[in-house]
Amino acid sequence: MTTMIELKNVKRVFGKQVAVDLSDLHIEQGEIYGLIGPNGAGKSTIMKMICGLLEPSSGQVSVAGVAMSEANRIGILKQIGSLIEEPAYYDNLTGFENMQILKELKGLTNHDVAEALAIVRLKDHKDKPVKHYSLGMKQRLGIAMAIMGRPKLIVLDEPTNGLDPQAREEIRRLIRSLPEKFHTTVMISSHALDEIEKMVTQIGIIGKGKLLYQGTVEHFKSQHSGHICLKTSADDSVLTLLELDDRRVQLTEQGLIMPHVSDNQVAQMVRTIVEADIAVYRIVEMTKSLEELFIDFTASDIL
Repeated sequence: MTTMIELKNVKRVFGKQVAVDLSDLHIEQGEIYGLIGPNGAGKSTIMKMICGLLEPSSGQVSVAGVAMSEANRIGILKQIGSLIEEPAYYDNLTGFENMQILKELKGLTNHDVAEALAIVRLKDHKDKPVKHYSLGMKQRLGIAMAIMGRPKLIVLDEPTNGLDPQAREEIRRLIRSLPEKFHTTVMISSHALDEIEKMVTQIGIIGKGKLLYQGTVEHFKSQHSGHICLKTSADDSVLTLLELDDRRVQLTEQGLIMPHVSDNQVAQMVRTIVEADIAVYRIVEMTKSLEELFIDFTASDIL
C-alpha cells in the first residue's frame, strides 16, 4: 500500500513552545484518517503543515511520496483539497462565484465546479449570495471547495462543526464515500469523537503535540477498554475457585468485573465453574465508547 502522508521527525516551534513533535505519522492511500486530541493538542498545526500553510521547524513532510519543499510546494498543493478551521469565501458573492475563483486558481474546469456542488447538494443554491446561506450550507460550500477536482488528498478540520444532526449525518455519509468515489485519501479532525468513530478507518491520538496512538479504532478499544463481567449463582465462591487476584477483580452486584481475557481463557473459566456445579448466568464484554476511552487516555495531557 502506498503512503499518502508521512511526517518524519517533524517539530513545529512557536517561540519557546513546542506545538508539535512527531517522530512518525503516516497515512496510507485510500484511508479515512481521524486526528483527535484535546484543544491545543496540535491538530490544526499538523494539518496546516501538511497543506503547506506552515513550515515545520525541523523534520520532513511528504505527500504521495514526495518531500515538500519551497520548489515543489505549489505542485503538491494542487493535489490537496482542504477545509481548515472554517470555510474561506466572499460573503457578497454567490456560491458559484466563489467556486469559480478557486477553479481558476487550481486550473480546473466548469465540470469540476458542477460536480462538487452537486455532491454537497448546493446545485439549487449556487446563485444565492453566501451571506444568505445557513451555517450548514456554508460548511457544505467549504467541503465542495475541498473536493473540487477530485484531489488525491482531502484534509478537513472539524467538518461537521456546528451542524444539526441531519446535516452531520449527510456530511458523514459524504466523507465515507470519498475514497471509493474519488480514489482519494481523507484526513479529518474532530472533537465529536462519536462521529470520528462512525467515519474513519484509522485514528491518530494527539496529546501536547505528540502522537500517543496510531491505528484502528477497534485495536485501540481492545487494548484499552477490555473488561469482562461474569455473573454466576455464587460469585464469591468463583473468586476463590478461579484463584482470581482480588486486587484486579471487583466483586459487585452486577457480578465479577475482571480485566479482558482471551476467548480460550473465558471458555476454561466457564468449564471450571460448571464442573463445580455453579450456574453461569451471563458473561458480558464491557466496552467504553471512543469518547470515554479518549478522555481516560489523554487525561494527563489535558491537565
